[in-house]
Amino acid sequence: MARRSNKLVTDQASDKPEIELTDFETAFNSFIRECKLKNLSKHTVKYYRDELLAFRTMLERQGISTKPGDITLKIIKENVIVYMMETLNRKETSINTRLRAIRAFFNFLEKDRQIYENPVRELSLLKQKKEVVETFSRDQLKDLLRQPDLGTFTGFRDYTIMLLLIETGVRVRELTDICVKDIRWEDSQIRIDGKGYKERLVPIQATMKCQLRKYVQIRGDVPNEALFVTIDNTPLTIRQVQNRLRKYGRKANIKNVRCSPHTFRHTFAKMSVQNGADVFALQAVLGHTSLDMVRNYVNLFSSDVMDAHKKFSPVEKLF
Repeated sequence: MARRSNKLVTDQASDKPEIELTDFETAFNSFIRECKLKNLSKHTVKYYRDELLAFRTMLERQGISTKPGDITLKIIKENVIVYMMETLNRKETSINTRLRAIRAFFNFLEKDRQIYENPVRELSLLKQKKEVVETFSRDQLKDLLRQPDLGTFTGFRDYTIMLLLIETGVRVRELTDICVKDIRWEDSQIRIDGKGYKERLVPIQATMKCQLRKYVQIRGDVPNEALFVTIDNTPLTIRQVQNRLRKYGRKANIKNVRCSPHTFRHTFAKMSVQNGADVFALQAVLGHTSLDMVRNYVNLFSSDVMDAHKKFSPVEKLF
């Protein structure tokens, strides 16, 4: 038998994948399946699904091929970033939200050897402007709490929701995920299902616990475990919470601050810092993975900064 040639032909030596997926749908389903196999949270999977389907629709509207192998870095820059900026008038945060999903998608396809070239390998997120952190004043909080009709189930529920947002600073998604069984009455804590399956125990004090006991009694037995339910006994959704808070903001005539669950979260952080909370306690309650945002709260709202400024204020010393 003749000796084989030791030199490999180009096709044999290539490290390119044998097959490149021909359509977006197949690649998309493959990626979502991988997310589920990694046991990512349902919220993370939904985020990827929503953003990637919006990405496909955006390209289709512009007449761009959605075949993964045809999508280049130039297309992502021109037909995603610039398009979202100029045509859709989206902010940097919204654009970066989509870009993160796109990067995860193509990085998976490259790792799974389903594309020849990875268009996002050198893609950077947009530099985001640091926006002012909006918070409610104490008077605004009191005005908001006066709006719900406590003689109705929905009013009593909404009042309880606002108190819980002020007490704990939980995210709106975390709020809607709370089940009755998550309340640890004896320990004065609520189990929160945070980002990335990171559970944490958030403390509540006597006033909040008393309010929750009253609400749970009024809520009664319903065919689901959700703590906060609608008048039809279905779990309250994120959108419904957002809409209810906006409604109370209009009724309270609050104009200079966006009345949203996240404003309650920022307000909780501000009041906690002003009341002496340290960065580690605040990080534990808010569920931040890093101290960066927590330090930002401390820098913004610490009374030490205000007191120090009174001492070194150039204008005050000028006259």
